[in-house]
Amino acid sequence: MKVWGELQPSHESDQILLQSYLKEANIRQLSFHPEWLKLLHYKHKKNNTFQSQVKGSLFFFSKEGANNPTKELEATLRSFFLKDTIPEGQMHPICSFPARYNFMKRMFGANFLENNVIRCERFEQWKKSLDVDSVSIVFASYYLMAPASVFGHTMVKFNQKSNSENDSEILDYAVNVAADVPETDPFRYAYHGLLGGYKARFTLFPYYLKVNEYNDLESRDLWEYRLALSEIEIELLVSHLWELSRAEFDYYFLNANCGTFLVEWMDVVKPELGLKSKLGGVVSPVDTIKIYSNSGGLVESRKYRPSLYSEIKLLIQEMEPEEKKIFWKIINDSPNQLLNFTFLEKGGNNLRSHLILDAYTFTYRYQRSKSPNITEIHTNNYKKALEIRSQFPNLIEPILIKDNQTPPELSHPKSRVSLGGGSSNFGNFLEWKYRFAYHDLLNQSKGSPPNSELVFFDGVIRNYEGKRLEFTSFTFVRLVSLSPYNAISKHWSYLLDFGIQTTLIKNRQNVWLGEGSVTNENRWQRKQVPNVDVAVGWTFSDEFSKTKDTWGTVSFLLGFKSQFHPQWDFGGRFGPNVQSIYQKELGNWKLLGGIQFQHYWNQKPENHLLSTFGLRYLWNDVTEIRLEMKQEPVYQEVSGSFHYLF
Repeated sequence: MKVWGELQPSHESDQILLQSYLKEANIRQLSFHPEWLKLLHYKHKKNNTFQSQVKGSLFFFSKEGANNPTKELEATLRSFFLKDTIPEGQMHPICSFPARYNFMKRMFGANFLENNVIRCERFEQWKKSLDVDSVSIVFASYYLMAPASVFGHTMVKFNQKSNSENDSEILDYAVNVAADVPETDPFRYAYHGLLGGYKARFTLFPYYLKVNEYNDLESRDLWEYRLALSEIEIELLVSHLWELSRAEFDYYFLNANCGTFLVEWMDVVKPELGLKSKLGGVVSPVDTIKIYSNSGGLVESRKYRPSLYSEIKLLIQEMEPEEKKIFWKIINDSPNQLLNFTFLEKGGNNLRSHLILDAYTFTYRYQRSKSPNITEIHTNNYKKALEIRSQFPNLIEPILIKDNQTPPELSHPKSRVSLGGGSSNFGNFLEWKYRFAYHDLLNQSKGSPPNSELVFFDGVIRNYEGKRLEFTSFTFVRLVSLSPYNAISKHWSYLLDFGIQTTLIKNRQNVWLGEGSVTNENRWQRKQVPNVDVAVGWTFSDEFSKTKDTWGTVSFLLGFKSQFHPQWDFGGRFGPNVQSIYQKELGNWKLLGGIQFQHYWNQKPENHLLSTFGLRYLWNDVTEIRLEMKQEPVYQEVSGSFHYLF
């Protein structure tokens, strides 16, 4: 490609024509045209310099193309005059970069390279196979069981008219942008994801593969947002995707991820909306959904595609008590006992047999996707249920199309600042908090992953009365997933917390440092210590009732805590703990309570009992008022705070 970018046409007429194009491009400053800069993904830097975000030489014709738009435009123009035989396996530059070629035609007029006889059969066949009628952005909901998916995921779906008419939209094609991650441990994954080291690429695949992966295997809901794009804009989008097959990008979790790459791709075809300019310094996939939704008229419609597990919940929630009783008995007996479904064939007693059978067959599919160890008896029961279900009309569709989930664009903003104060047995205090991202258990769950915490870089500063400012705590990362455990899902709950916490250390322990006896009216010092918490367990909730979580959600976790400070023996303390968490959301109010018993193997006092209580009132979508209390053996506090999310 670099050789083609230095091409000097052999025919004099072509030489004259090329020079005229180069001269006109220079006079009109076409290399700085917004569309050209977007097609090459240039980023404007200081001192009027540019740097393309694309990595890899296959995307550029000029050796300086990655940081010189003018050189790249000149090299691209030269390559388009190529008339030599193309080596096998390669394509003419016009066929490799159809979006650039169409840009040149618009800039230089319809007569641009009018004698061109190049036929791009491979590109045209590929484009014809896609048969794109419209385009949708797809958001896959959060999946806290995999580090790569805790923020959710976005992709693009190419809608075919024939598939829409035949209700076979899963046969459409989709475009995914993801990091090329080798098999590695979680620590390296986090390191490279935050600080760099991974490359992202655009890939095309059948949509049903992602529906199977996200909807069925990972139980993630999908939201499809159809965009208002014209035929010309769709043509440009598809042509540029063809070009991007040669590109790769540096990937970062926080600001160069699936969401940002798709926004930049869409920005090429909708420059008037300034989509890229709306990206902040830190962007999650759901932030990009908000950008699309708030760009007037860009989103034409929204479609909810519930996961297999969500479908099961919807069906069970629709059941009457007697129907639920029959369903749960079938679920319990099916793995190890051949069942007789004949009593469901005729219905009777106002039983909706189709509802029970659909819930059962969906549950079988869900459990099979989670565990391959399905008994032969269970499979035979499933086949028999399908046979009986075929006798009933399809009455379940109105239930499944219910859009009873809150769309992700209605979730609260990810960052937070708060101001508060309180009283403790160590004195009164003022408190300032800042959270970089994302969501805690007291935040509203609307549009966010329920029963979960996803917190990054959360800091607290306090000023106790008559004392100097204190850096109370800092959370580097805190992940909590409290998915309900039941006869269908059997989900584990987990907690991971890594950061700095304040704990109490007796003054007399300073002797360990050789400081001698310390006299102080207070026997305890507040010290900041590194802290690591891990826990696993179960969560229970009545998620199948029509009213949802009537009595709230309760969790039981068994964990292990480690803290480090030189004033402790062996430089730290560690030991097991058990804890229970209760949460209940009712309208604008949410209650969160917890109790934890901690035992330390190598430090006295050995046993600690900690209880917490939190009450949140949602003033509006971006402001909260909280009342919180905490009690430890030698420390108690109560505080109130005002939170603003942005």
